[in-house]
Amino acid sequence: MLLLLFLCPGDANYNKEKDINLEKKTTGGGLEEFLVSPRKQNWTRCGDKMCQCKGYQARCVNHGHHLTYIPRFKQKITKLNFTGNYLPFIDNETFTNITELKLACLVLRNSSIQNCTRNAFNGLKSLRSLFIRNNTISSMELINCLSGVTKDLNNLNLEFIYLDKPWDLDLDKIMTDSKIDNLHLRNIEITHYNQSKLSTFKHVEIIRIYKSSINTITLDYSSTLKKLEFAHNPFSEFPTFCVNGYAYFPHLTYLNLRHNNIQSIKSELLTCMKFLTQFHIDNNRIHLIESNTFSNLPKLFLVSISYNGPDMVLQEFAFNSSSLKELYLYDNDIYFVNGKKHVNKDAFQYCTQLEELSVSSNHFGFTTNQMFEEIFGTLVNLRSLSVAHGGLEFLPSFIPKYLKKIEKLLFSGNNIIHIQEGYFNNLNSLKIIEINSNKIATVKQNTFSLQFLKQVKSIDLSNNTFSCNCELLWFINFLKTSPIRKRFNHFPKEYICGSPTVFKGKQLLQVRLSERICLTMYHIIIITVLTEILLLLTISFVYRYRWHLRYIMYVARFQRIRSHRLLNGGVNYKYDAYLSSCDADFDDVIYHELVPRLEGNMGLRLYIPQRDGQGNKIDQIISKMGVSRKVILFLSDKYVEDRYCEFEASFAYNKYINEKRDLMIAVVLKELRAKNVTKTILKILAVDNNIKWGWDEESLELFWLKITTAINNMDDLIVE
Repeated sequence: MLLLLFLCPGDANYNKEKDINLEKKTTGGGLEEFLVSPRKQNWTRCGDKMCQCKGYQARCVNHGHHLTYIPRFKQKITKLNFTGNYLPFIDNETFTNITELKLACLVLRNSSIQNCTRNAFNGLKSLRSLFIRNNTISSMELINCLSGVTKDLNNLNLEFIYLDKPWDLDLDKIMTDSKIDNLHLRNIEITHYNQSKLSTFKHVEIIRIYKSSINTITLDYSSTLKKLEFAHNPFSEFPTFCVNGYAYFPHLTYLNLRHNNIQSIKSELLTCMKFLTQFHIDNNRIHLIESNTFSNLPKLFLVSISYNGPDMVLQEFAFNSSSLKELYLYDNDIYFVNGKKHVNKDAFQYCTQLEELSVSSNHFGFTTNQMFEEIFGTLVNLRSLSVAHGGLEFLPSFIPKYLKKIEKLLFSGNNIIHIQEGYFNNLNSLKIIEINSNKIATVKQNTFSLQFLKQVKSIDLSNNTFSCNCELLWFINFLKTSPIRKRFNHFPKEYICGSPTVFKGKQLLQVRLSERICLTMYHIIIITVLTEILLLLTISFVYRYRWHLRYIMYVARFQRIRSHRLLNGGVNYKYDAYLSSCDADFDDVIYHELVPRLEGNMGLRLYIPQRDGQGNKIDQIISKMGVSRKVILFLSDKYVEDRYCEFEASFAYNKYINEKRDLMIAVVLKELRAKNVTKTILKILAVDNNIKWGWDEESLELFWLKITTAINNMDDLIVE
């Protein structure tokens, strides 16, 4: 309906056309009802019973071929809507029935106009607004049609006019001394826009050209133009508004270049327009906002550069402006990550008067608290901030730290999981909060102070994944009982439990929890947690000291065996010696060098685990070492690193201490590294019976002398 509001001067107010899309659509004080199908009340039949009248308005609508002329009216009609009828030919006689009326507004829509003679509109001397739409006519016929329009016409609106060739706007030839101040063209093919073709429009203030296939633009001077819109056209070059520092439109206040293919904003072609207040360049292909692009526009208060990207870059001081108050950068696919390609950390520096900022539908998933502070921390006068649908996972700390004047915060559609306690408490001007459609599970008593809840007008926490457990009990009870709950938007229908399963999908109002139930659950949880902790500690202790515990158990078993033997008068040994060595050393030295000599030459009975062992190794160590007169330990770095060898050494040393006899022989095959000399090994080496293996002939003779002496020492248990 926006495009129909330019028909009657008293019905349009372009200075108040800004909403969430930055241009509010006014209803026109009754014009909408005039253009659309009327309600039955207050409308009466008129105009040869083919029309409906109400006051000074007449509507002759949708009669098709049954209405092929302009009817006569008895009333003093000033507005006529002639839509959906059949009027293929317009000449000097067409408007005879209404020439006596002071008709100010005429609408000719869908009337199949094909031919129009010169001066067809001559008789309509009071006409101020003319709207022609959805007709097929040649360029020449259109020029003929408009040539007779009164010079006092203020508003000319041409839409969906299907010409035989692109129109070159030859209005300067037929509309000399025109008083038109509002020109609106839509869906008329104009491949080249030449401002000089409108040179006779000395009073024009508003020019709107939509969807007209404009590829190139040539501007010319106009001292009266205040509002210019080139929207939904394919041109890619930023128009040349300035030449040598002088403006073609020195009094332009509103510029709309939405939905084109512009790739860059050239500040030198814009900076001369000192009265510009609003600049819209959404839905283009802008890839760069250079430093100080808007710094020389002293009255600029609104900039909208949305739905661009994905390659848009914000250089340092991109929005440097002493006057800018509203900035819209939503849905540009920008990654707000300092130091990366898209945003310089100083892009918003020197924009301290900014009051409203929308950066929604960009990327904030990788933006840290520090980055937020560096990029937005200087915007201390912000009153409205929108960071919706950006993948944000937390509420930035710079907001309560710097934005003391903030009134509206919009964070809907993010991934926020937590609201910090007291986050909003010092934001005394805040009135509207939207954190709906996030992943918030819990709202606690200290999340919002009572003072803050009384101050705020609207809070939206709907469509979050609330965890309906005892942590949410306060919030559930608050929403059930407090009158302030009216300030929570979309409550109760869209405040739904996301977990646990028993409550999933239910409204918070339907959840049945009480302090008694929660207290019982709290005690159960504490007992369960403590039990699990104790069990975990026990398991950890047993696992960590498993070898020590097994050792203690086997030592106790050995003591019982020893006591039993003492009671029966001594020990009947099965083996002369128990050989303790690691597998690596056994094949290298022991099996080929020592075993043949000890068993073959000396006739000793040896127990060798690598040869004679079977079953559980620990059981073998205990039982076989218990029936061996001597224990020979072959020490090396690899021996110390073997856990079974470590157990054999510990058990042999403990057996040596407990039995108080010379039963242990330590053979050092190789010098041990310092890190491998454990407490047990150190104690064993401190015993006198330790022998070093020798690799030369003299050392070997000494070795065999010592080991033969040690083995042949037949002292058994020493009884005190």
